[in-house]
Amino acid sequence: MQYLKKEIRERILAAAVEEFKEQGYADASIRNIANNAEISLGNVYRYYTNKEALYFAVINPFMESVKQFVDNDFSFEAKSMKEISEMLIAFIMRYNDELLIIRKGNTVHYDSFVNYIIEVIADKIRYMLQNVFPEINEKIENPDFYSAIAEGFLTSFFRILKNGDSKEVLEQKAREIITFYFGHMKDRFRHFDIE
Repeated sequence: MQYLKKEIRERILAAAVEEFKEQGYADASIRNIANNAEISLGNVYRYYTNKEALYFAVINPFMESVKQFVDNDFSFEAKSMKEISEMLIAFIMRYNDELLIIRKGNTVHYDSFVNYIIEVIADKIRYMLQNVFPEINEKIENPDFYSAIAEGFLTSFFRILKNGDSKEVLEQKAREIITFYFGHMKDRFRHFDIE
């Protein structure tokens, strides 16, 4: 019996990241992944039974990291806009490839990922706004208000990621989006007219 080697698995995963990032899930080729990993096609199938298994091997650790980040670290509490911005930018830069893979990937997985993130971000926005502006619940009647803001924010972020900009340009664009959505939040509803 042959044993699976960590180094081979890592080469396959690295080649898969590039293939899924460039081609998306539907157009990705196991043959290309094998060629780029410099191993035989049959050897890829010893490690991963099919393209879907390989895709999940790439995105599952990332999705767990995202869940941990948004549940534990992504908070507006006692943080300045600059701190929030830097935290989000660091996360995006760390997982830029994975975000692109999810965006180009299987629609079912992308939709479920996005819906999860939208709801978590919506809850964080709701909490923050209620803390700085307690009467907001009396002024906002739309039950989808927080989710709409979160969805717009996430869509904007995905849009800037797809251009393949340099790290510096991506960081600047991310700061602009964060500032637009979350800058001066406590001032936004002070003059809200409910009539």
